[in-house]
Amino acid sequence: MKKISLILPLLLAACSSSDEKTVTKLEAPAQLTVSAVPDVHTSALLRWKDNSEDESGYYVFAADPAASGTAQPVAQLPGGSESYLFENLTEGQSYLFGVQAFGADNTFSDRIYAAEPWTVVPPSDPKPDDPKPDDPKPDPNPVDPITFQWTEVTGLGLPAEVSVYKTEDKLNDRAFNAWYAVADPGEVDLRVLFPGKGVTRTLDQQAEAADGCLVLINGGIFGSTGEPIGFAICDGTQTPWREVPGDGYTEYVDKQAWGAVPNSAYNRLHPVSRGMFGVDREGLPGVYWSFTPSYGTVYVYDEPIPTEAGEAVHPEGSATYPCDAAGWTPYNALTCGPVLLKDGRCPINDKKNAAGYWMTNYELWADDIFGVDQRADRTAVGYTAEGKVILLICDGRITASQGATTLEMAAIMKGLGCVGALNLDGGGSTGMWAGGQHLNDLTGGNRPLVVTVGFFKK
Repeated sequence: MKKISLILPLLLAACSSSDEKTVTKLEAPAQLTVSAVPDVHTSALLRWKDNSEDESGYYVFAADPAASGTAQPVAQLPGGSESYLFENLTEGQSYLFGVQAFGADNTFSDRIYAAEPWTVVPPSDPKPDDPKPDDPKPDPNPVDPITFQWTEVTGLGLPAEVSVYKTEDKLNDRAFNAWYAVADPGEVDLRVLFPGKGVTRTLDQQAEAADGCLVLINGGIFGSTGEPIGFAICDGTQTPWREVPGDGYTEYVDKQAWGAVPNSAYNRLHPVSRGMFGVDREGLPGVYWSFTPSYGTVYVYDEPIPTEAGEAVHPEGSATYPCDAAGWTPYNALTCGPVLLKDGRCPINDKKNAAGYWMTNYELWADDIFGVDQRADRTAVGYTAEGKVILLICDGRITASQGATTLEMAAIMKGLGCVGALNLDGGGSTGMWAGGQHLNDLTGGNRPLVVTVGFFKK
C-alpha cells in the first residue's frame, strides 16, 4: 500500500487511540465511498464529502477491521481534499478505510470509516473467450493510411540530413495543401523552444533567434495570457504550466473542467493524461500519455487515463495508474493532443456517448480541437518505425486547402510511415519555417506562439 509501511511520527501526537480523549470541534466528513480502480486490483479509491470549513487537512487510514480505533494514519492531505488513492494493497487482506479532519490547536473531527471492509481479491481467470493477456489490444478505430504524391521542396539551403516535401493532392475530394519535414534525430537535434512563462513570439522570430535552427513548426496549445495548456521539456528542464485560479487545483497542470451546463452532472473537474511527443537524451523518439502530479515529476504511460466527459472522475495518474509508468525519460518534449497514433494504432474514433460527447476524447479537448468531424489548419509530429521524426502541417479554411480532421491527420501520418503521432496546435498557429522561409499560407497572421519544436544542427 502506498506509504503504509511509513509511520508518520509528526502525526502520532495528533491522532489518538480509542482510549484517549480528544476535543471534537470540526464537522466530520461524510458520504464515504470506496471504489475499485480499473485494471489495478491492488488499489482502491476512497472518496468523501468535505463538511468542515475550518480544517487544516485530513488524515486517511487503512485499518485492520478488528482494531480500527488504534490505526495510525497512512497519509496527511491538505484541507479541502475529498479523495485518496490507496495503492499496493495486499491480496487477500481486508482493510477498513477511514478519514479524519484536523485543525489548529489539536482539534479534530470524529474519525469516520467506510461502512464495510474492503477485501483485495485477486483478478479472476479470463474466460476462454476473453483475449489472452499477451493478445494485442483491439484498435478502437482502424484507419487506412492516406498517401499522396509528395514533391521535395528545394532551394531551402538545408543539409542533406533534412528533407522537406509538399503536396497539393486532394484529400477525400477536397482541395488540400500540406508540407512535411523529415530527419533522423541521430543526425540532427530535435529541440523544443519555450521563450518563457507568459512570453509569446512568432514562429519566424523563434526560428531566427535560435542558433542552428533548420526547420521549426508550432507546438502546444496555449491560453490567452500565454500559459501553455500542458507543458514542455527543453533540454531536460520542465517549463511552468498553466494555473487556473480558483479551481482548487492551481498546483496541477493535468486537471480539466468539462461541461457546458453549470452545476450539471457533466460539469466536473477531471484529472487528464496529456498526449506527449519527444525524444530522450539519446534521441529515441516516443509518443505517450503523461501526468504530472507535482512540478518536476512526469509520469509517461502507454495508455491514457480513460476519462470520458460526463462519466466517472478517475484517480490521478501515479507510478501504477492508469498502467505502469513507461521506461522512457523525455529530454526534449511537449504535450498537446489528441494522440493520433500509438504503436501504429489510432486511439480515437468518431463515436459519441448519450450526452453527445466524444467517447475517445480522453484528454478532454474542446470539440474544435479534438474535432473528428472538424476540418481545420492542423499541425502534427510523429516518428517512424526506423526512428525518423516527421513534422507535418496542412493549410485549412482557404479555397486552396480546406484542412483536415484529426482522424484524417492520423491516416496521413500513418501513410508517411509513422507508428506514433501527436496532434499539435492548429488554426492560425499552424506554420512551418524551413531554411529561412515561411512555407505555408499565413491565414490568421504569423501568430505569436508559446512553444515550438523542430530540427537543429548538432
